Amino acid sequence: MKIFRLLLPLIVFLTASPGLHAQQTLAPEIQRMQQSALQSLQQKDYANSIMLLNQAIRQAPDNVSLRRDLAYTYYLSGKAEEARKIIEPVLQSEFADEQTFQIAGAIENVSGKFGKAKRVLKDGIRKFPHSGLLYSSLGNLYSMEKSDKSALEVWMNGIQADPGYGANYYGAARMFNSKGNYVWALIYGEIFLNLDQDPFKGSQIKKMMLSAYQAILSEGSSSDLPAFRGDNQQQKRGTSFEECFKRVLQDNALAIRSGFDTETITMLRTRFLMEWQVRYARRFPFTLFTWQQKMLKAGYYDAYNQWLFGAVNNSQAFQLWVKKFSDNYGAFEKWMKNHPLQPASYDPQPE
Repeated sequence: MKIFRLLLPLIVFLTASPGLHAQQTLAPEIQRMQQSALQSLQQKDYANSIMLLNQAIRQAPDNVSLRRDLAYTYYLSGKAEEARKIIEPVLQSEFADEQTFQIAGAIENVSGKFGKAKRVLKDGIRKFPHSGLLYSSLGNLYSMEKSDKSALEVWMNGIQADPGYGANYYGAARMFNSKGNYVWALIYGEIFLNLDQDPFKGSQIKKMMLSAYQAILSEGSSSDLPAFRGDNQQQKRGTSFEECFKRVLQDNALAIRSGFDTETITMLRTRFLMEWQVRYARRFPFTLFTWQQKMLKAGYYDAYNQWLFGAVNNSQAFQLWVKKFSDNYGAFEKWMKNHPLQPASYDPQPE
Protein backbone atom coordinates (compact mmCIF):
# COMPACT_ATOMS: atom_id res chain seq x y z
CA MET A 1 0.00 0.00 0.00
CA LYS A 2 2.99 2.30 0.33
CA ILE A 3 2.93 3.21 -3.35
CA PHE A 4 -0.62 4.51 -2.92
CA ARG A 5 0.66 7.24 -0.65
CA LEU A 6 3.39 8.10 -3.13
CA LEU A 7 0.96 8.64 -5.99
CA LEU A 8 -2.23 9.95 -4.37
CA PRO A 9 -1.27 13.66 -4.42
CA LEU A 10 -0.74 13.50 -8.18
CA ILE A 11 -4.41 13.05 -9.02
CA VAL A 12 -5.07 16.80 -8.97
CA PHE A 13 -2.26 17.28 -11.47
CA LEU A 14 -3.50 14.42 -13.60
CA THR A 15 -7.00 15.74 -13.95
CA ALA A 16 -5.89 19.32 -14.43
CA SER A 17 -3.36 18.55 -17.17
CA PRO A 18 -4.41 19.81 -20.61
CA GLY A 19 -5.15 17.51 -23.51
CA LEU A 20 -2.41 16.92 -26.05
CA HIS A 21 -4.72 17.02 -29.02
CA ALA A 22 -7.58 19.24 -30.04
CA GLN A 23 -10.08 16.38 -30.02
CA GLN A 24 -9.40 15.94 -26.28
CA THR A 25 -10.95 19.28 -25.33
CA LEU A 26 -13.86 18.61 -23.01
CA ALA A 27 -17.24 20.31 -23.06
CA PRO A 28 -17.92 22.36 -19.90
CA GLU A 29 -20.50 19.92 -18.53
CA ILE A 30 -18.08 17.00 -18.91
CA GLN A 31 -15.36 19.02 -17.20
CA ARG A 32 -17.72 19.56 -14.26
CA MET A 33 -18.44 15.83 -14.17
CA GLN A 34 -14.71 15.12 -14.10
CA GLN A 35 -14.19 17.60 -11.26
CA SER A 36 -17.06 16.00 -9.32
CA ALA A 37 -15.38 12.63 -9.81
CA LEU A 38 -12.15 14.09 -8.43
CA GLN A 39 -13.95 15.42 -5.38
CA SER A 40 -15.48 11.99 -4.76
CA LEU A 41 -12.05 10.41 -5.16
CA GLN A 42 -10.53 12.76 -2.59
CA GLN A 43 -13.28 11.67 -0.21
CA LYS A 44 -12.50 8.01 -1.05
CA ASP A 45 -15.95 7.58 -2.53
CA TYR A 46 -14.57 5.38 -5.29
CA ALA A 47 -17.94 4.04 -6.45
CA ASN A 48 -19.31 7.50 -7.20
CA SER A 49 -16.09 8.59 -8.86
CA ILE A 50 -16.10 5.50 -11.09
CA MET A 51 -19.74 6.06 -12.02
CA LEU A 52 -19.13 9.70 -12.98
CA LEU A 53 -16.02 8.93 -15.01
CA ASN A 54 -17.75 6.09 -16.85
CA GLN A 55 -20.54 8.44 -17.84
CA ALA A 56 -18.05 11.11 -18.90
CA ILE A 57 -16.14 8.63 -21.08
CA ARG A 58 -19.37 7.66 -22.84
CA GLN A 59 -19.68 11.31 -23.84
CA ALA A 60 -16.00 11.76 -24.74
CA PRO A 61 -14.59 8.30 -25.54
CA ASP A 62 -11.26 9.54 -26.94
CA ASN A 63 -10.30 11.77 -24.03
CA VAL A 64 -7.08 10.59 -22.40
CA SER A 65 -7.46 12.42 -19.08
CA LEU A 66 -10.83 10.78 -18.35
CA ARG A 67 -9.44 7.29 -18.93
CA ARG A 68 -6.35 8.09 -16.86
CA ASP A 69 -8.51 9.25 -13.99
CA LEU A 70 -10.75 6.20 -14.21
CA ALA A 71 -7.76 3.83 -14.24
CA TYR A 72 -6.26 5.69 -11.30
CA THR A 73 -9.53 5.46 -9.36
CA TYR A 74 -9.73 1.72 -9.94
CA TYR A 75 -6.10 1.48 -8.87
CA LEU A 76 -6.71 3.33 -5.60
CA SER A 77 -9.81 1.26 -4.91
CA GLY A 78 -7.72 -1.91 -5.09
CA LYS A 79 -9.01 -3.11 -8.47
CA ALA A 80 -5.75 -3.35 -10.36
CA GLU A 81 -7.08 -5.60 -13.11
CA GLU A 82 -9.90 -3.18 -13.93
CA ALA A 83 -7.38 -0.34 -13.89
CA ARG A 84 -5.15 -2.23 -16.32
CA LYS A 85 -8.03 -2.82 -18.75
CA ILE A 86 -8.72 0.91 -18.84
CA ILE A 87 -5.15 2.16 -19.16
CA GLU A 88 -3.62 -0.36 -21.58
CA PRO A 89 -5.43 0.81 -24.76
CA VAL A 90 -4.31 4.37 -24.02
CA LEU A 91 -0.78 3.21 -23.22
CA GLN A 92 -0.51 1.45 -26.56
CA SER A 93 -1.75 4.45 -28.50
CA GLU A 94 0.06 7.51 -29.79
CA PHE A 95 -1.92 9.60 -27.31
CA ALA A 96 -0.25 8.16 -24.19
CA ASP A 97 1.21 11.01 -22.16
CA GLU A 98 3.56 11.10 -19.16
CA GLN A 99 0.81 10.47 -16.62
CA THR A 100 -0.47 7.50 -18.62
CA PHE A 101 2.92 5.81 -18.29
CA GLN A 102 3.13 6.75 -14.62
CA ILE A 103 -0.25 5.23 -13.75
CA ALA A 104 0.39 2.14 -15.88
CA GLY A 105 3.67 1.60 -14.06
CA ALA A 106 1.98 1.98 -10.68
CA ILE A 107 -0.69 -0.54 -11.64
CA GLU A 108 1.91 -3.13 -12.65
CA ASN A 109 3.89 -2.48 -9.48
CA VAL A 110 0.93 -2.95 -7.15
CA SER A 111 0.14 -6.16 -9.03
CA GLY A 112 3.58 -7.51 -8.17
CA LYS A 113 4.88 -7.20 -11.75
CA PHE A 114 7.92 -5.13 -10.80
CA GLY A 115 9.89 -5.83 -13.96
CA LYS A 116 7.01 -4.81 -16.19
CA ALA A 117 6.41 -1.69 -14.09
CA LYS A 118 9.98 -0.57 -14.69
CA ARG A 119 9.76 -1.38 -18.40
CA VAL A 120 6.62 0.74 -18.72
CA LEU A 121 8.32 3.71 -17.06
CA LYS A 122 11.47 3.29 -19.14
CA ASP A 123 9.31 3.24 -22.28
CA GLY A 124 7.74 6.46 -21.06
CA ILE A 125 11.14 8.05 -20.50
CA ARG A 126 12.19 7.11 -24.04
CA LYS A 127 9.09 8.88 -25.33
CA PHE A 128 9.41 11.80 -22.89
CA PRO A 129 13.16 12.10 -22.18
CA HIS A 130 12.71 15.32 -20.22
CA SER A 131 9.97 14.04 -17.91
CA GLY A 132 11.01 14.60 -14.32
CA LEU A 133 7.77 12.89 -13.30
CA LEU A 134 8.70 9.57 -14.94
CA TYR A 135 12.26 9.62 -13.63
CA SER A 136 10.90 10.22 -10.14
CA SER A 137 8.44 7.34 -10.43
CA LEU A 138 11.13 4.96 -11.71
CA GLY A 139 13.50 6.02 -8.94
CA ASN A 140 10.77 5.35 -6.39
CA LEU A 141 10.35 1.80 -7.72
CA TYR A 142 14.07 1.10 -7.38
CA SER A 143 14.05 2.61 -3.90
CA MET A 144 11.16 0.39 -2.81
CA GLU A 145 13.21 -2.60 -4.00
CA LYS A 146 16.15 -1.35 -1.90
CA SER A 147 18.20 -0.82 -5.06
CA ASP A 148 19.66 2.39 -3.70
CA LYS A 149 22.37 2.85 -6.32
CA SER A 150 19.92 2.50 -9.20
CA ALA A 151 17.35 4.76 -7.50
CA LEU A 152 19.89 7.52 -6.96
CA GLU A 153 21.19 7.23 -10.52
CA VAL A 154 17.66 7.58 -11.91
CA TRP A 155 16.86 10.58 -9.70
CA MET A 156 20.11 12.27 -10.71
CA ASN A 157 19.28 11.68 -14.38
CA GLY A 158 15.86 13.18 -13.68
CA ILE A 159 17.46 16.29 -12.19
CA GLN A 160 19.57 16.71 -15.31
CA ALA A 161 16.63 16.08 -17.64
CA ASP A 162 14.16 18.34 -15.82
CA PRO A 163 15.93 20.63 -13.31
CA GLY A 164 12.68 22.37 -12.36
CA TYR A 165 10.86 19.23 -11.18
CA GLY A 166 11.07 18.88 -7.40
CA ALA A 167 10.43 15.21 -6.61
CA ASN A 168 13.80 13.98 -7.90
CA TYR A 169 15.59 16.36 -5.54
CA TYR A 170 13.53 14.95 -2.68
CA GLY A 171 14.51 11.37 -3.43
CA ALA A 172 18.17 12.27 -4.00
CA ALA A 173 18.38 14.42 -0.85
CA ARG A 174 17.05 11.66 1.38
CA MET A 175 19.27 9.06 -0.25
CA PHE A 176 22.39 11.19 0.11
CA ASN A 177 21.48 11.86 3.74
CA SER A 178 21.09 8.13 4.45
CA LYS A 179 24.53 7.51 2.93
CA GLY A 180 26.20 10.24 4.99
CA ASN A 181 26.72 12.67 2.10
CA TYR A 182 25.35 15.66 3.97
CA VAL A 183 26.51 18.32 1.53
CA TRP A 184 24.25 17.08 -1.26
CA ALA A 185 21.50 16.24 1.20
CA LEU A 186 21.52 19.92 2.18
CA ILE A 187 21.68 21.29 -1.35
CA TYR A 188 19.06 19.06 -2.90
CA GLY A 189 16.86 19.34 0.16
CA GLU A 190 16.82 23.12 -0.11
CA ILE A 191 16.13 23.06 -3.84
CA PHE A 192 13.23 20.66 -3.26
CA LEU A 193 11.70 23.00 -0.68
CA ASN A 194 11.65 25.77 -3.26
CA LEU A 195 10.07 23.65 -5.98
CA ASP A 196 7.50 21.57 -4.12
CA GLN A 197 4.85 22.67 -1.62
CA ASP A 198 4.10 19.28 -0.05
CA PRO A 199 3.84 20.14 3.70
CA PHE A 200 4.67 16.66 5.00
CA LYS A 201 7.70 16.16 2.79
CA GLY A 202 8.72 19.76 3.43
CA SER A 203 8.77 19.24 7.18
CA GLN A 204 10.80 16.05 6.71
CA ILE A 205 13.40 17.82 4.59
CA LYS A 206 13.70 20.83 6.91
CA LYS A 207 14.39 18.58 9.89
CA MET A 208 16.84 16.57 7.79
CA MET A 209 18.70 19.75 6.82
CA LEU A 210 19.14 20.86 10.42
CA SER A 211 20.58 17.45 11.28
CA ALA A 212 22.81 17.54 8.20
CA TYR A 213 24.32 20.88 9.21
CA GLN A 214 25.10 19.50 12.65
CA ALA A 215 26.58 16.37 11.10
CA ILE A 216 28.93 18.34 8.83
CA LEU A 217 30.10 20.52 11.69
CA SER A 218 30.63 17.46 13.88
CA GLU A 219 32.08 15.02 11.34
CA GLY A 220 35.50 13.53 11.58
CA SER A 221 37.49 12.12 14.46
CA SER A 222 40.13 13.53 16.78
CA SER A 223 42.76 12.49 14.23
CA ASP A 224 41.30 15.04 11.82
CA LEU A 225 41.86 17.97 14.16
CA PRO A 226 44.64 20.47 13.44
CA ALA A 227 48.00 19.37 14.85
CA PHE A 228 49.09 20.88 18.16
CA ARG A 229 51.76 23.48 17.37
CA GLY A 230 52.00 22.04 13.88
CA ASP A 231 52.22 23.65 10.45
CA ASN A 232 48.52 23.39 9.73
CA GLN A 233 48.71 25.74 6.76
CA GLN A 234 50.31 22.92 4.80
CA GLN A 235 47.54 20.41 5.44
CA LYS A 236 46.26 18.90 2.23
CA ARG A 237 42.82 20.25 1.38
CA GLY A 238 40.62 19.07 -1.47
CA THR A 239 39.33 21.27 -4.24
CA SER A 240 36.08 19.59 -5.28
CA PHE A 241 32.76 21.38 -4.91
CA GLU A 242 31.78 19.20 -1.97
CA GLU A 243 35.10 19.72 -0.17
CA CYS A 244 34.99 23.47 -0.72
CA PHE A 245 31.41 23.58 0.58
CA LYS A 246 32.38 21.81 3.80
CA ARG A 247 35.51 23.93 4.19
CA VAL A 248 33.62 27.23 4.02
CA LEU A 249 30.94 25.92 6.36
CA GLN A 250 33.45 24.67 8.92
CA ASP A 251 35.56 27.84 8.66
CA ASN A 252 32.51 29.81 9.77
CA ALA A 253 31.43 27.46 12.55
CA LEU A 254 31.99 30.19 15.17
CA ALA A 255 28.62 31.55 14.09
CA ILE A 256 27.00 28.85 16.23
CA ARG A 257 29.07 29.53 19.35
CA SER A 258 25.91 30.30 21.35
CA GLY A 259 24.14 27.07 20.37
CA PHE A 260 22.30 25.62 17.38
CA ASP A 261 19.01 27.40 16.64
CA THR A 262 17.36 29.32 13.80
CA GLU A 263 19.21 32.53 14.57
CA THR A 264 22.65 30.93 14.61
CA ILE A 265 22.01 28.76 11.56
CA THR A 266 20.94 31.95 9.74
CA MET A 267 24.19 33.62 10.76
CA LEU A 268 26.19 30.57 9.66
CA ARG A 269 24.45 30.43 6.28
CA THR A 270 24.87 34.18 5.75
CA ARG A 271 28.60 34.00 6.43
CA PHE A 272 28.88 30.95 4.21
CA LEU A 273 27.12 32.74 1.37
CA MET A 274 29.30 35.83 1.60
CA GLU A 275 32.55 33.86 1.74
CA TRP A 276 31.47 31.51 -1.05
CA GLN A 277 30.75 34.49 -3.27
CA VAL A 278 34.30 35.75 -2.84
CA ARG A 279 36.18 32.45 -3.00
CA TYR A 280 34.26 30.00 -5.15
CA ALA A 281 31.37 31.59 -7.05
CA ARG A 282 33.33 31.83 -10.30
CA ARG A 283 34.73 28.32 -10.07
CA PHE A 284 31.38 26.74 -9.19
CA PRO A 285 28.50 28.80 -10.65
CA PHE A 286 25.29 27.61 -8.97
CA THR A 287 21.78 28.99 -9.46
CA LEU A 288 20.89 28.27 -5.82
CA PHE A 289 23.68 30.46 -4.46
CA THR A 290 23.16 33.19 -7.07
CA TRP A 291 19.47 33.28 -6.14
CA GLN A 292 20.32 33.46 -2.44
CA GLN A 293 22.68 36.36 -3.14
CA LYS A 294 19.84 38.28 -4.78
CA MET A 295 17.64 37.56 -1.78
CA LEU A 296 20.36 38.72 0.61
CA LYS A 297 20.76 42.01 -1.28
CA ALA A 298 16.98 42.48 -1.28
CA GLY A 299 16.95 42.18 2.52
CA TYR A 300 14.95 38.95 2.83
CA TYR A 301 17.56 36.35 3.67
CA ASP A 302 16.77 36.35 7.40
CA ALA A 303 13.09 35.83 6.65
CA TYR A 304 13.97 33.05 4.19
CA ASN A 305 15.94 31.18 6.83
CA GLN A 306 13.07 31.59 9.25
CA TRP A 307 10.82 30.09 6.59
CA LEU A 308 13.24 27.20 6.17
CA PHE A 309 13.98 26.36 9.79
CA GLY A 310 11.91 28.43 12.19
CA ALA A 311 8.83 26.24 12.55
CA VAL A 312 10.67 22.91 12.73
CA ASN A 313 13.32 24.23 15.11
CA ASN A 314 11.01 26.08 17.53
CA SER A 315 7.46 26.74 16.38
CA GLN A 316 6.65 29.14 19.21
CA ALA A 317 9.75 31.25 18.59
CA PHE A 318 8.96 31.25 14.88
CA GLN A 319 5.43 32.53 15.46
CA LEU A 320 6.78 35.31 17.67
CA TRP A 321 9.37 36.23 15.04
CA VAL A 322 6.77 36.40 12.27
CA LYS A 323 4.52 38.54 14.46
CA LYS A 324 7.36 40.92 15.29
CA PHE A 325 8.56 41.21 11.69
CA SER A 326 5.24 40.70 9.92
CA ASP A 327 5.85 43.40 7.30
CA ASN A 328 9.22 42.00 6.31
CA TYR A 329 7.92 38.44 6.26
CA GLY A 330 4.96 39.43 4.10
CA ALA A 331 7.29 41.24 1.69
CA PHE A 332 9.57 38.18 1.63
CA GLU A 333 6.67 35.92 0.64
CA LYS A 334 5.82 38.27 -2.24
CA TRP A 335 9.47 38.36 -3.31
CA MET A 336 9.60 34.55 -3.33
CA LYS A 337 6.48 34.38 -5.47
CA ASN A 338 7.88 36.87 -7.97
CA HIS A 339 11.44 35.49 -7.97
CA PRO A 340 11.19 31.68 -7.88
CA LEU A 341 14.31 29.55 -7.82
CA GLN A 342 15.05 28.19 -11.30
CA PRO A 343 17.68 25.41 -11.16
CA ALA A 344 19.71 24.74 -14.30
CA SER A 345 21.26 21.65 -15.84
CA TYR A 346 24.73 23.29 -15.61
CA ASP A 347 24.58 23.43 -11.80
CA PRO A 348 27.29 21.39 -10.00
CA GLN A 349 26.58 17.68 -9.66
CA PRO A 350 27.84 15.10 -7.15
CA GLU A 351 31.01 13.42 -8.33
